[in-house]
Amino acid sequence: MIERYGACGTEQDGIFFTESQIAGAKVLEHIHAEISRQNANLTMVKERLARQATDLGANAVMNFRYGQRAHGLLELISFKWDTESWRGEGDAVRL
Repeated sequence: MIERYGACGTEQDGIFFTESQIAGAKVLEHIHAEISRQNANLTMVKERLARQATDLGANAVMNFRYGQRAHGLLELISFKWDTESWRGEGDAVRL
């Protein structure tokens, strides 16, 4: 864990991630990512979110939430590669 902007978090590809609010942050956009292929992990989700944040001109993602979600039978039959997806979301902000 590292501390920046008065919050604890982590960094991925130059973007600071925190589950907290950051005082004075300007929210550019709410971003999200989901990876449903086998052997996906949280780092891959953060890489996608970091790319989105960078494209928006952000230098941090606050209110970061993440987890895994099991797929239902219909999803498995139709288009999902694995039984679970990693997902993540947060607010891309500029400080």
